[in-house]
Amino acid sequence: MIDINRLPNENEEQYIWRIGQAKDSGLLDMDWNEIANIINKEFRTDETEYRTEAAYRKPYQQTKRFYEAGIFNKLNEDAYFKELQLQKQDLEKERVKTRDERNELRRIIREEARKESYKEQILRSISEYHGIPLDYDKNKQFTGILKTDNDLIISCTDIHAGIEIDNYFNKFNENVLKDRFNQYLDKIFEIQLRHGSENAYVILSELVSGIIHNTLRIENNQNLIEQFLCVTNYIAEFLSELSYRFNTVNAYICPGNHSRISPKKEDSLKGENIDHLALPFLEAKLQNFKNILFNRNTIEESIAMFSVRNSIVMASHGDKDSPSNVVQKFTLLFGIRPDIVYLGHRHTNGLTTVYNCKVIQSGCMSGIDNYCLDRRLYDKPQQTISVVTERGLDCLYDVKFN
Repeated sequence: MIDINRLPNENEEQYIWRIGQAKDSGLLDMDWNEIANIINKEFRTDETEYRTEAAYRKPYQQTKRFYEAGIFNKLNEDAYFKELQLQKQDLEKERVKTRDERNELRRIIREEARKESYKEQILRSISEYHGIPLDYDKNKQFTGILKTDNDLIISCTDIHAGIEIDNYFNKFNENVLKDRFNQYLDKIFEIQLRHGSENAYVILSELVSGIIHNTLRIENNQNLIEQFLCVTNYIAEFLSELSYRFNTVNAYICPGNHSRISPKKEDSLKGENIDHLALPFLEAKLQNFKNILFNRNTIEESIAMFSVRNSIVMASHGDKDSPSNVVQKFTLLFGIRPDIVYLGHRHTNGLTTVYNCKVIQSGCMSGIDNYCLDRRLYDKPQQTISVVTERGLDCLYDVKFN
């Protein structure tokens, strides 16, 4: 005997199937009329909705025919294998995710290890460098009488030490760089004597050729460390010569994109720039020159801020700034409107006025290389010298090198 009452959570179709199976197996001695009466009472509250025995018998027999043909087993197998396939796909997705995460973690660790190794190599090379501080020669000190109503701001941007260029338009190497520094000194002293300038403000930016382009790596004849040591020696001699002629020499650094230690911009973290090492290195090299002052960028490491004859001066390398909007951005960033802004990076001298602020662009010391030629860019090696009085920018010199 079986329980002919409706089981908990049993729907009508399940009930008909269970009772029908019991009848066919001999466990239930009832005909379909009797079974129909039970089903009607279990699932119908209104007698007007009662159904005949055929309404239950025929669906059961049809279902039984499909069941005995194995249709439901096949459907169950298909659903089972489909579910297995979906689970397998989910497992494969998770496996790929885990593999990608592991590979990305390894890449990050590898890149960080390379950076740390490279940093250590740079710092070790500099610490092992047997640099001898320059001696101050009092006999070279200028003792003439100078008119003291102006100072000079001297750009020294996009030096690109370490690259070797030999094309139709330009020739550049370590010897040419040293010669251009000497040419620059001659022009500076000529301007100083003409205007009677008292103090010098030197803006240094992008000292080395670096490793950011494949063309640069091909053209470089020095590695990054050799580039740094070479150019800082030249700059030390350059600043020392200025110190003999000016009352004070103030040096500032604006890190350039060529000087980052990672070839890819997206892999470079803020502050990972070899230009940052220049000021402490030069400070040690020129420790005997008391009138040379090295100034750090205390607010934003990439922007130099200082005052010359009451003019507020701001300077950056220029790879993150545009001459057309730099005044607005600096004013909003610092809450101070500059009177003069200096930018490099674009390898050409220029002057424009934005909201009564003079925006001065300075060129490069190295001149045109293959990277520029590929982009059909050309200009002579050049820098700018500004004469600044109490009234602001008084004169701007466009200095070109042989």
